[in-house]
Amino acid sequence: MKDFDALKDIWNGQVLQPGISYEDLVKNLKKSKRSFGNKLLLETGGMLAGVVIFLWVWISNPFMMWTTHLSLLIFILCCLYYVVIQLKDYRSISNSESLLKQPEEYISYLKNYRRNRYVLNTRKYSVYSIFIGIAFGLYFVELYFVAPLWQTVTGILFTIAWFVICWRLMRIYIRREQEKLYEMIGNLERLQKQFNASAADEEI
Repeated sequence: MKDFDALKDIWNGQVLQPGISYEDLVKNLKKSKRSFGNKLLLETGGMLAGVVIFLWVWISNPFMMWTTHLSLLIFILCCLYYVVIQLKDYRSISNSESLLKQPEEYISYLKNYRRNRYVLNTRKYSVYSIFIGIAFGLYFVELYFVAPLWQTVTGILFTIAWFVICWRLMRIYIRREQEKLYEMIGNLERLQKQFNASAADEEI
């Protein structure tokens, strides 16, 4: 497969055929890569802040029941798991720069990345949410014994509402992320088809 310099010449030579230019394509790809990278770093920073907060709460409060200690441990482990996943994806996005000169491999990489992100944001997120729910449930055991009943009930209702809101926002998050990745893949496939058509014309 020829690199993007050859694709650039072929693309620019097709004056009568409309389409995205090589420069615009690469510019948009790099912009999207930066956007994804920044988003992943921001989410990672938020989770690291969550770890610090949970550790501070754990250390600074003399909890009486083992369920609360287990609850905080689950919260921290969930946050750390999320941090590891996000950093892994960030490294993957950052190291994909070299594939820009290999359109076919970059298309394959983006398709695989899109599938992995979809699995993360659906099935793995569901398991993650279950563990978070268990952690909240364990925390409410101690709250039930040390706080008025109305506070426990309010906390449970607030947690349920929070889960519902997160679920709805996650649907929007998944759709937007998948649409952006589809757009990147579609533009690369258009360029590749243009190259293949031009190469076929040259053979004739």
